[in-house]
Amino acid sequence: MTMTEPALAWDSSLEVGNAVIDRDHKETVELLAALIDAPDTDFPTLFTGFAAHLRAHLANEEALMREYGFPAYAIHRHEHERVRTELEGIERRLAAGNLMLARGYATEIVPDWFLAHKDTMDAATAAWIRQQGG
Repeated sequence: MTMTEPALAWDSSLEVGNAVIDRDHKETVELLAALIDAPDTDFPTLFTGFAAHLRAHLANEEALMREYGFPAYAIHRHEHERVRTELEGIERRLAAGNLMLARGYATEIVPDWFLAHKDTMDAATAAWIRQQGG
């Protein structure tokens, strides 16, 4: 695979104004870029690392939402559960040898989801935390 234009590149427009979430988002973008550019031989291992990071990131957000009493916690967590389930399915298919599906997920699905989720649920969560003094 040749080097591609990254689906996402980190810059301040991706920040939501919470240090924990923004730190995790920056790492998400960096890991995703490495994953997209990875040769086929490295892709499965890098995908495993990306998936572990994404799960930890979602758990970090959920901990913040609980700590600050985010009113839409159940809705935001439900979306995280959907993503975790989707991620597990992709991991199973990748383990069975479906590299193309996993690459498509990383290049097409994740970037679009990330931007939409960041602009809606994560932005609202960060705003709530700021209003609570966090």
